[in-house]
Formats: sequence, structure tokens, C-alpha cells
Amino acid sequence: MLKSLTASALGAGLAAGLVAAALQLLLLVPLIGEAELYESGALTHFSAGEAAPHDHAGESDGHDHAASDGHDHDHAGHSHDGASGFDRTLLTILSTVATYTGFALIMVAGFAVAEGAGLSRITPRQGMLWGLAGFAATQFLPALGLAPELPGSGAAALEARQTWWLMTAALTLAGIGLMAAVKSPLRYAGILLIALPHVFGAPHPEGYAGVTPPELAALFAARVLVVGGVAWLALGWLAGLLWSRETAS
Repeated sequence: MLKSLTASALGAGLAAGLVAAALQLLLLVPLIGEAELYESGALTHFSAGEAAPHDHAGESDGHDHAASDGHDHDHAGHSHDGASGFDRTLLTILSTVATYTGFALIMVAGFAVAEGAGLSRITPRQGMLWGLAGFAATQFLPALGLAPELPGSGAAALEARQTWWLMTAALTLAGIGLMAAVKSPLRYAGILLIALPHVFGAPHPEGYAGVTPPELAALFAARVLVVGGVAWLALGWLAGLLWSRETAS
């Protein structure tokens, strides 16, 4: 059993982590790099509290790229040279693979509990449902209170946000598990568990003073959820596939 658990988790975590890392590098990292330029002041979105005029013949269209239509992002100490770019790419890949491997270990441990209790027979399709549950608990439902944030966005204290996220993820998983495992009317208490952190409300700043363009922030939030959904579905499908093969052999 331990061999099946470990092999399934490592294989699924590695594969899903690489998928997630590739999508992050393609869709998210460029937005983060651009937001860092706004945060540092190398690019500006507003001038003296008002939007800059759309003068294309002179400075820019209100987004001072200090360069050309090529969006040269080598400004104000943010030199994206080969070495720093490689380091950032490698760190993204390693941290993402490690994160999804950790998620996979938790998921596969859940597989073992579910099968041991006779609640479910794990298949790739069942694994995808588990992946959806993981996505809901760690990204989708927390995003109802705390949207994914770019550098330069206004936010409440980090500790408060981390505490609320952990509470939301834990209660969401508990609620989903209760609804899936219990057949009595008690299962509907799972809905209350899922709703509880949103009743308390997520921590937010007293005012909004971020320097990141809202269009960029909205695009980033949407892409984070899409990338997370794809990665969690891949993780669930792969974990279910490898688990079913390992336990059958």
C-alpha cells in the first residue's frame, strides 16, 4: 500500500507540476514581470492621480513603457538578463513541481482512506473529481474572497490573508468530504462548513492604492484560475490512473 501511495503521488505530482509550471511560464510569469515594472515605477499607469493622455506621438498611451511597441522591460534595475531569467524559470519549475507533489501525496492518502473505508473505487474519472475538489478548496473558493494578486496590488496584512486562506481550504475540504462520505441529512452540514469562512469575510485593505493597472490584474486573476483548474484536473486524472494501476498489480 505504501509503495502504491508513494509511486502514484510522485508520478502524478511530477507530471502535473510540469504542466502547471509550463502554463505559468507561458501565461503568468510575463504578467508578473510587467506588474513588477509598475511596482518599481519603471512603468506608470497614472500621472498625478489622473490617467495620462493618449498621445501616441509623444510619450505613450498612459502606459509609459519607456521604449517602443516591443515592450522592452529592461528598466530601472529590472534587467531580465539570461542568468536571472534562467534562475527564475528554474525556481518556478522546482517550486511548482514540489507544490503539486505535496498535493498529490495528500490526494493519494485520501484515495487510500476512501478505498479502505469502502467509500469509493478510485479510477481516473474519480481522480478528476478529487482534482476538482482540490481546485475548489485551494483556489476557486478562496478567490471569492482573495483574488490572485499581482505585485503592486493593494492587500491586507499577509498573516491575515494566510490565516483566512488556510481556514477556507480546510473547511472547504471538510465540507466536500462530509457531503461525499455521509449519506444522512448530516451531509448538508458540509455546505455550512464551506460557507463559514465567507460569512466571516476575507481580510481586505482599508483602501485601494495599488499601482498595477486593473486590466492587468483582472487578466492575471482569470489566468491563475484557468491554470489552476487545468493543473488540478491533470493531477487528479494522473493520480487516479497511477493509483488504479498500482493497486491492480
